[in-house]
Amino acid sequence: MGVGDLHALTKIAFIRAAQKQIRTGGAGSGRPTASRLAVVTGLTRADVAKILSESDPVPSSDRGRQRAERVLTGWWHDSEFHDLDGAPAVLPVKGRGRSLLRLVEKYSGEGVLLAPILDALLRVKAVRRRSDGKVQALSRTYATVRWDTEGVLAMGEQVKEHLETLVHNLRSPADARYVGHIVNRRVDPRYIPMLVRDIREQAEGLIEATDQTVNAPLHTLRGKPGNTGALTLGLGVYVIQSTTSADEDAELDESRPPPPRRLRKR
Repeated sequence: MGVGDLHALTKIAFIRAAQKQIRTGGAGSGRPTASRLAVVTGLTRADVAKILSESDPVPSSDRGRQRAERVLTGWWHDSEFHDLDGAPAVLPVKGRGRSLLRLVEKYSGEGVLLAPILDALLRVKAVRRRSDGKVQALSRTYATVRWDTEGVLAMGEQVKEHLETLVHNLRSPADARYVGHIVNRRVDPRYIPMLVRDIREQAEGLIEATDQTVNAPLHTLRGKPGNTGALTLGLGVYVIQSTTSADEDAELDESRPPPPRRLRKR
């Protein structure tokens, strides 16, 4: 979470606490008006009025995403930054017209510098810098294999989305979301590289086709996130691959002590 999001959440928390305090008589009697909330919280009346006027003032999850991820997503989905074939255009780093600078200004948020965003995208090989100085998008997602802040946050976001689907299905089996799962626990190790290659190619085709459908302009609400009533819909695909053989896993299971027996009440 960036400092801007934290600051916004702090303001909201102060206002909600002040509202509760005024209603329960802890800060005098009366209604929690904007003026009174401003006095109790120390915020300006304009800040209080703005937050009170919003139906959902809490920053959306999109704001909490990594800024480099948002820039990359905009590059792939915003036609302003596409070439004639509808693919992400090769962009000059700076310029008055279509450029990486313009992309960063549009999607990364206020006060974000171009250099850190470009460095982050280059570091995870999501983009490459060409010999002519322009930059080209290589990946649809800002995925990193490092144990750094970006990697941990990206992992947490994906785990959260996966668990939300599984928990929803447990709570609402009649309205279950699609979950597919296949696995072979007896694969010959010689065929792993070939199978992983084939899975990757098939998955990339599915992801690309689904991306074009889900993110089509016809299906997308425009406006500031959080103020459009928009919902989230997507697809996640990942490869399951163990680092130990099935025989070793079986031996590990057999070596574990049996669970304690429950005593029956008479």
